[in-house]
Order: sequence, then C-alpha cells, then structure tokens
Amino acid sequence: MERDSNDITLKNKLKEKQLFKISRFKEVVKRTKPHKHDAYFELIYLSQGAGFHWIDADKFQIAPPVVFFLSGQLHYWEMTEIPKGYVMLFREGFFDKKDLMNLVRSLEDTVYVNPSEDDNLDFIFGEMEQEYRNPSKNSTELLQGYLQVALVKLLRHKDQTSVTVISKGQEVFRKFQYFIQQANPVSNLKVNQVADHIGLSPQNLNAICRKVSGKSASELITEQVILEAKRFLIHSDKTISEIAFALNFTDPSHFIKYFKKTVGKTPQAFRSRYFQ
Repeated sequence: MERDSNDITLKNKLKEKQLFKISRFKEVVKRTKPHKHDAYFELIYLSQGAGFHWIDADKFQIAPPVVFFLSGQLHYWEMTEIPKGYVMLFREGFFDKKDLMNLVRSLEDTVYVNPSEDDNLDFIFGEMEQEYRNPSKNSTELLQGYLQVALVKLLRHKDQTSVTVISKGQEVFRKFQYFIQQANPVSNLKVNQVADHIGLSPQNLNAICRKVSGKSASELITEQVILEAKRFLIHSDKTISEIAFALNFTDPSHFIKYFKKTVGKTPQAFRSRYFQ
C-alpha cells in the first residue's frame, strides 16, 4: 500500500508483471478506508451481503446479486452483513484479442450492474477461481473465455445486444480520458498540452471530444478537476486552502470561485451538505 502525492491511498494488489488475479471477497463486516487502484481493472461480483459501496461521490446500496466495475475510481465499502463473492483484477495486457478489450471499454462507463440468476455468474466466477488456483495447460485461454462470457452477460444489462468496434475517435478519446485521470495535478493541464501528447491539434481533439461525449476537451478537464476536489472534500480532513494548493491553485479564493462556478455552491457548502 502506498500514497500518491495528494495523500490518497493507492492499493496495488497485482505484482508488477502480473496480469490477472481472482480471489474470494473477504467475508468480513467492516468499513474499509477510501482507496484507489491504478493501472488495472477491478470486477467485483457479490452473491450475498448488504451495506453500501462508495465510488467517488456516489453511494450504491449493495443488493445482491450485483457486479461493480472499477477502473481507477476512489472507493470504499460499508458492509452491514457478511459478503460473499469474488474479486477479479486484470490489466489490459491480459487480453491478446482486441475484441476482448473492446468489451471492457464498453463497460467502462458503468460501475454498477444487477445481473439475473440466469446469468450463472456464481458458476462462471467459481470456475475461474478454481482454474486460477489450479492452473494447467491453456489456463490463460480458458480464463479469457470465461471473462468474455461474463462481460457479454453484463453488457446485455445495458440493453446492448452487440458490442461495436471502437472507432479511431473513441480510441483517441480513451487516451485523452486516461491522460487527464493520471495527470497530477490535472488543474495545470491545457488543451494544447494534452493534444500535443496525443499527437493531434487542439481543434481535432476538441472535435473528437464533442463527438464522443458532447463536451469540449476543456469542459472534460474541468470535470476531472472538480472530481478530484470532491474526493478531497469527502474523503480527507484537508482544509479548503490545503485542497486548493494540492490541486495547484495558487490562491484558495480562485479555487473557491472555480468550484462554485461549476458546482453551484462553495467547497465548504458542498462538504457541509454532503455530511448532513
């Protein structure tokens, strides 16, 4: 476990060259500390349990069967009943076929899915855990196959009967999203800097962002700054001034105006209302 430069706990449950891992969810009732995972995806399936799962500023009630899909968000658990299920971790490098990664990308904007019993996720995840713990010839291919089946079943709950191939514009947008999510601090970013990193003109980057998300690159950068600010306001004891400096605002009053213009209330008002 480590901390990033802004005191957010980073948990790395995969070894440096490890691409995949599956294990049973810890069967304990407790509140975990807010943390995030970088550089890999996390797919959590719960067949039993109760409580809440906080993901960034959103609170999800745990109503099994349920699947949570995480790709770097800050999260923590508030369990009130013993949970049962599985935790699957995997890096992009686990997939040797582009179609599999397309399935993951199609699920990326969905963090919460209630599958049906007919999806047989208990069986699928159970078989994957057995294969992972007792590997044999072609285990990787078998695990990839099971994961593909699980992802397709989950995507059906998004009312998608098929997964379309990701266009070049969508690939660029994914790179843009990843870059601003990893930037530290993101408030320093300018559209022309990101465009230069990706290898596009600012005009082309803006056009792609608007086509894919309906928002400009600048608006999306602002959203990321506000998300980071909300994480600090909710999950840390930092003062407003400390948060402003952590996000690289030279003047706390500038940060307060920036936040209020976007959110509609001051940082302190947001924090107070959140904990009412």
